[in-house]
Amino acid sequence: MTARLLFRELGYPLTNAVVLSAIVTFSLLVIVTVWLLAMLSRASGMLGVLLGVFLGIMLLPALFRYLLMLLEARAYGRTPPVASLELFSFVENFWTLAPLVIIALSIWGGYWLDRNVSPWVAQAFSVLLLAITPASLAVLAITQSAAQALNPAAVSRMFRVLGWSYSVVPALVAVVFFLASRLADAGAPTLVRTAIVLYGAVLAFTLTGALLHANGVKISLSVEGVAEGVGDEEDKDPQTHARSQVLNHAYGFFSRDNRAGALAHIRSALRDETDADTAYYWYFTEMLKWESKDAALMLAQTRLTELLREERGVEAVKLISRCLLENPRFRPLPGDLDAALQVAARLDRDDLVRTLESTLES
Repeated sequence: MTARLLFRELGYPLTNAVVLSAIVTFSLLVIVTVWLLAMLSRASGMLGVLLGVFLGIMLLPALFRYLLMLLEARAYGRTPPVASLELFSFVENFWTLAPLVIIALSIWGGYWLDRNVSPWVAQAFSVLLLAITPASLAVLAITQSAAQALNPAAVSRMFRVLGWSYSVVPALVAVVFFLASRLADAGAPTLVRTAIVLYGAVLAFTLTGALLHANGVKISLSVEGVAEGVGDEEDKDPQTHARSQVLNHAYGFFSRDNRAGALAHIRSALRDETDADTAYYWYFTEMLKWESKDAALMLAQTRLTELLREERGVEAVKLISRCLLENPRFRPLPGDLDAALQVAARLDRDDLVRTLESTLES
């Protein structure tokens, strides 16, 4: 992981409005839940405690579902999801509750070791769990299997795949949690302390997803002992699975600021396609889901060159219009500008003519 990528990921939870709003929302929900638990336990005794526990049972699964959605979004290069009421549903996606098992093991194991063995052993156990948890989450996101997320063989393979960069994730998360504990000792406001703890949790998931994407393994990783390692849809459609692998590697190039390498990788794959038009549209649509649409629009520029050269004017105009919807500053490559103007004028697209002419005037 490069220093530039690391700093970008550190700021991601704070610079992305959707993720930041989720951190604030869950922080407030945690504070309200704890406050209600304290108030109700004093007012209603055991009934209040049970109600508070129920609220916690509702909140924690929703939080971890959202965190896993963030991990997948980072791994797939998609825009982050908005936290919604659907997160509180218990009807499906039981595999997303696996992080709760890890937390329960951490709390119970640390408590038992502290009482029956040694506080130092308990601390070592907690450090070990912190070190392996991101790898376990990565396996969980890929396999969607709680059993595999707790499988030592699968987790150790993830260590090997991610390499030395993996150590950055638990180290940074530990630093954030240490900062939160120091702020607590200093008497910082509850909202601030809770938000920092949630920032650390979010960072653990988003950094793990970014590492998966940077290494191009979010889909292609094969975990021993998993028959459906990636998901039913890819197994049913080998072509989509193959294209997804190409797209993963292209994103790896793009995330390291190697835009030329990313586009060259996709164009090379397009030359092997029997239906290049359909394949291009698939890549273009999927790339628009990335946080930055620049790569998709750069691919569109090269595609526009081909359409103009083949005199497919209607398709060229449609492509220009679609790109302008995504980014009003989109323009054809300089060598294609005159040809694009001629096609737009011939098809009576005066709006496009004015837009493209403004480029010449500037």
